Amino acid sequence: MKGEKDYYKILGVHEKASTHELRKAFCKLTKELHPDTTSLNLEDAKVKLQTVMEAYENLNNPYLRNIYDNKIQNGSSSKKKYTKPVINTYTADSKIANSIGDRRPFSNGEMFSLLLLVIVIFACLLFAVLFANFTGKEINSMPIWLIK
Repeated sequence: MKGEKDYYKILGVHEKASTHELRKAFCKLTKELHPDTTSLNLEDAKVKLQTVMEAYENLNNPYLRNIYDNKIQNGSSSKKKYTKPVINTYTADSKIANSIGDRRPFSNGEMFSLLLLVIVIFACLLFAVLFANFTGKEINSMPIWLIK
């Protein structure tokens, strides 16, 4: 485990921290370390902000956090005993876990907002047609610029 980063220390939370606590610590650190708001050297701030973002990305994802916790537990044992190899271990490439194919389904609130959006679009279209009809304008099936 030497040489590896301790994500819990980077974020300043304990190992049993909830996702809310992780998010709170992440927001606090990003405000402190953002290059626009920090008094640190620009390069130092960028490096520290990237490590904080890496730590949050790995701890916020339950799958990556479980693998990281298992790695810490196995690496911190004083005696190296034979352990069974874990099948389907993650390769520590976060791009795989965050790929486009792993999108979550829409929540009920998101589906409702999409439904409202479609209703508003159709209502605006209907309003435009009715407004044009009451003002005496005809609805041309072919645009004027194509006729010339």
